[in-house]
Amino acid sequence: MVSDSRRSPQVLPQNPLTEPQARVLAAIEEEVAHSGRPPTFRELARQLGYSAVGTVQDHVRTLVRKGFLEQDSDHSSRGLRLAHRGGSLDVPILGVVPAGKPIEVIQDRQGSIPIPARWSGDLFALKVRGDSMIEAGILDGDYVIVRKQGHAENGEIVVAMIEGEATVKRLDKRAGKARLLPANPRFSPIDIPRGAENPIQGKVVSVQRFY
Repeated sequence: MVSDSRRSPQVLPQNPLTEPQARVLAAIEEEVAHSGRPPTFRELARQLGYSAVGTVQDHVRTLVRKGFLEQDSDHSSRGLRLAHRGGSLDVPILGVVPAGKPIEVIQDRQGSIPIPARWSGDLFALKVRGDSMIEAGILDGDYVIVRKQGHAENGEIVVAMIEGEATVKRLDKRAGKARLLPANPRFSPIDIPRGAENPIQGKVVSVQRFY
């Protein structure tokens, strides 16, 4: 469960933000909410206990690269903007999906998660239970951000329904056959029967992790 959906999330291009990066982002969010403008690099360094302003600047550059912040061309701290809050784009957490053996998805709305406003589509989030996708960087307790769609390309990670039960896996389409592949050798592939109703519920477009 998410006790506070406003905590700073770590969007995984495939690697999560480090704890210091998440703390810098949270400090910027708090100051913007309080005063309407971002803190200076020096204020961030003092607040977070850094002796060197350059350390904060390094973290900010990483947050810009990963899509959480935008920065004016002069690279000043006052030119920072919270990219993932622009337009107040929140996606609902609709329940839990297993990364293991398929089980019925648990429909239990649990708040929302902020994402970069530039993302598009009909999006929702599910909390992951299980470890069948650990080699794809999806861990037990993570949240997958899913774009609702009924198709996916070979190799994409999807949320699929098999005989009324849901799972998150990688889609494998070869020689006229379709399977759902785990990313953990302890688990077996799941065959999609020929002629079965399309099982694809959506494509996983990101993974978020809360520390």
